[in-house]
Amino acid sequence: MTTAVVKALFGDYDNWIDPDPNLINKDWDYHLFTDQDITSEVYQVHKTLPQPKIERKIKIMPWNYLRGYDRYIWIDANIHPIQLGLDINTEADILLLEHPHRDCVYDELKACVRLHKDDPQIMTDQVAEYYSQGYPPNNGMVQTGFLIRRPTDEVIYFSEDWYFEVENKSRRDQLSFNYIAWKHSEKLTYETIPMETFNQYYTITKHK
Repeated sequence: MTTAVVKALFGDYDNWIDPDPNLINKDWDYHLFTDQDITSEVYQVHKTLPQPKIERKIKIMPWNYLRGYDRYIWIDANIHPIQLGLDINTEADILLLEHPHRDCVYDELKACVRLHKDDPQIMTDQVAEYYSQGYPPNNGMVQTGFLIRRPTDEVIYFSEDWYFEVENKSRRDQLSFNYIAWKHSEKLTYETIPMETFNQYYTITKHK
């Protein structure tokens, strides 16, 4: 199975930290998309002009930028390996992180408003639309900083729907993931990695 690990770093949001070459899988290809002059011993750097929400687009639909891989692993720029060995084998269409604090998009909205993550009116209107369509409370919540997908037809279809929400509504992709997964639940499955497991293999640094 060919695997692409994908990161993106645009603007003054995170500091680039090159991973220890001893902590990467030598059978995978590593790709970084950035508007900065970054050099890496591990990642192939793709200098890319900044565009609105370009990082989210690469994150949600990496196969549009890197074709020909059987599997895509997205890792946020502030997540760094500390040891090898995380089990990423799954029968689900998508594998990602459980949310450490919440299991409900309505609680997530409150937290995003409180922490000024995006325009509060945009986020509120977005989640109100989910409520009007019958999206249930306490229906699960994920973190999207670590995503593993195979580019099947259903995953691509799901991702196009997901990016439509991000492009036209809040840039907070975690607000829309579970809602879109709910809409696709008859054909698409996802699994989550517990944070206590993930933290044994990766560390998450604070954004600048």
